[in-house]
Amino acid sequence: MRRVYRELFSLDGFKSWETTYKETNLFIKACKDLRFEVFKVVKRSWEELLEYIEKNRDFLTALKPVKHDKYAPPIAKKMIEASSKADVGPMASVAGAIAEVVGKMILKECSECVVENGGDIFLKLEREPTVGIYTNNSYFKDNLIIKVKTKGTPISICSSSAKIGPSLSLGKADLAVIISNDGAFSDAMATKTANMIEKPEDIEKAIDFSRSRGVDGCLFIKDKSIGLWGNIELV
Repeated sequence: MRRVYRELFSLDGFKSWETTYKETNLFIKACKDLRFEVFKVVKRSWEELLEYIEKNRDFLTALKPVKHDKYAPPIAKKMIEASSKADVGPMASVAGAIAEVVGKMILKECSECVVENGGDIFLKLEREPTVGIYTNNSYFKDNLIIKVKTKGTPISICSSSAKIGPSLSLGKADLAVIISNDGAFSDAMATKTANMIEKPEDIEKAIDFSRSRGVDGCLFIKDKSIGLWGNIELV
């Protein structure tokens, strides 16, 4: 998914800025400039995660769910829960989890916001959001825009691809996009479903799995094929 909010998104009167710390690079739109507060949240989240990883190396390297740990910090607990539901390792959910933590902090000060973290998005808008979908698939490149049929409710839109970005993907999907009300879960499910797609016929399997796990919407691309389901429509 292209970082469309860095290029195209407009909210009249809203402030925009980037925040970078460790592996996180955020682009944010909010009603006021909260960059100092956002940096503190991101820094604290990473410090908690890295301290936890020092004592629990499997959390960093596991490609399958790890056991629930009542002593884990809140963000790690959320990642463990989300990845268990999606059947992937916990680090598959880190970008979505951090975007949501930041977004929820901003929503204490603003009624609307957009937080984009490497293509994974947390947002709350008082209108139905439209999102440009980026893929380097030649059949769909620069031609896809989706409308998410919800407004006034926080949602997370996360993506994974075997062709774009540095994240590990075990499948061959051109793109997998998952929408839900949980950032860590959307991110984990994007990884899981992208791993499931080896050929176009696997798109139906990925949709069925997504529905069974309770996502709000999904979109998948492989070669000349595209499939979508849920609270989204192509515009």
